[in-house]
Amino acid sequence: MKKPKLGPYLEWHGNQIRVVVRVPPKLKSQFGSKLREVLVTRNPLDADSEKVQVVRRLKAKLKGQKSAEVQQPLIEEAMRWRLAAQREAIANNLTDDQTTVAEALSDTVDRIARLHGPAEARQFAAVASGVATPFRALLDVWFEEGNFTIGYQEDVRRVLGRLEAWCASTATVQSVEAIKVAIAGRFVHENYIRPKANHTTANKDLSCLRSYWEWLGLRYGMTPNPWHRQTVKAPNKRHDVEEGQKRPFTDAEVRTLLRGIKTKRDWQFSLMSALSGLRIDEIGSLRVKDCQDGKITVAKSKTPSGKRTIPAHPALATLIAERTTGKSPNAYFFDDLPEQKPGSKRGRSAPVTQSFSRERVRLGVDERASEDQRQSNVDFHSWRRWFIRQARVALDNGAVGYSAWTIPDVVGHKVEGGKLDGVELPLGLTIGRYAGKASWEAMTACVNAVTLPEGVPHFRVDFDKASMGRRRRRTNAPLQVAAE
Repeated sequence: MKKPKLGPYLEWHGNQIRVVVRVPPKLKSQFGSKLREVLVTRNPLDADSEKVQVVRRLKAKLKGQKSAEVQQPLIEEAMRWRLAAQREAIANNLTDDQTTVAEALSDTVDRIARLHGPAEARQFAAVASGVATPFRALLDVWFEEGNFTIGYQEDVRRVLGRLEAWCASTATVQSVEAIKVAIAGRFVHENYIRPKANHTTANKDLSCLRSYWEWLGLRYGMTPNPWHRQTVKAPNKRHDVEEGQKRPFTDAEVRTLLRGIKTKRDWQFSLMSALSGLRIDEIGSLRVKDCQDGKITVAKSKTPSGKRTIPAHPALATLIAERTTGKSPNAYFFDDLPEQKPGSKRGRSAPVTQSFSRERVRLGVDERASEDQRQSNVDFHSWRRWFIRQARVALDNGAVGYSAWTIPDVVGHKVEGGKLDGVELPLGLTIGRYAGKASWEAMTACVNAVTLPEGVPHFRVDFDKASMGRRRRRTNAPLQVAAE
């Protein structure tokens, strides 16, 4: 039977498929006329996918590049060899060393030793045979599949770096297989419990490790998960010591802020959040097309429930008109925010977070339970908390047209299993899943029930233009000098 035709860089070698890369004439004395490497698969369609990393690695070898760029494809390929051997052993009831995959692996290891050196070959063999999997071996694959934020990826890399450093200091093998429950427990005790690390930070790190190992178990059968139930308990609370807790602004603080904020952009951000319950990042991501026809559409949010379309508060009409008139639909609503560098985990709204904090402190809106408390009990998110509280207070005072379950739909909280102002919502399954989203009329009633405290304007012109001008001149000064 005639074999199927193969694509570029591929050729048949008996019943196996291998990658072929031609060697430039000036390198033939060193590498021969061609570089060849056998693939795990024997399916032509799968070979077209698997060849990509192999071709990249072989070409990198010809260019003299021996770095993580080369090592990562080697590790990924070794994992494919491991899975192929396991499948063959299960299908034919063989031991690992009896499989034809294992026999072919020996030739591949020899070839890698010639191409990339004995160290790479030893690591390839250890990974392919299931003896060891480096911590970061499949990290990029997980990131690609999970589509995580840059910040979360940095958190995972940071805690893996801490784990690697601890393994090096304790002579523990740095591989996924070496981390058993007892070793994971030692790591937690020596890195978090003994140094009295903040329990929130510790549990954030452990959550990263737990999620990564869970995925390794799901995709590559690496079980059990040694990080399961590894947590750091919060310290016992002392009733004689005050503790800080995030809270909404008071009406007096709302008056102080909306009357006293000097910069127009900070004031507009504040008004938007106070009268819609939007998060600061949601406001920063809005585009002109998202604020049309009396509606605000949140297309980008931190949670699935956060993506929503809500009625625009009537008091925002002037602000919305000013920010949208004459602009392209795809332009940012707050187009005066500086773009962050590619790859930065800072969002577009980061400058407002910083400048609003300075304004808040300048106006005396700050609260800490003690001098040791690092963060204030009030921050920009207190606008969102204030909106939720006002919507609830309006209900308590007899507002009609909406219910307590309408508020989560407006602010982008889930109803099923969700909480409102710290209180768990009843009938989550019945109302959240079966009843569906609140009606447009109910959301309109909810939004309109929130009103600014008496004496607080929803339109201002008395902003500090002089200070804004000075900042612009400092920013543009180097450009003017360069032009001259």
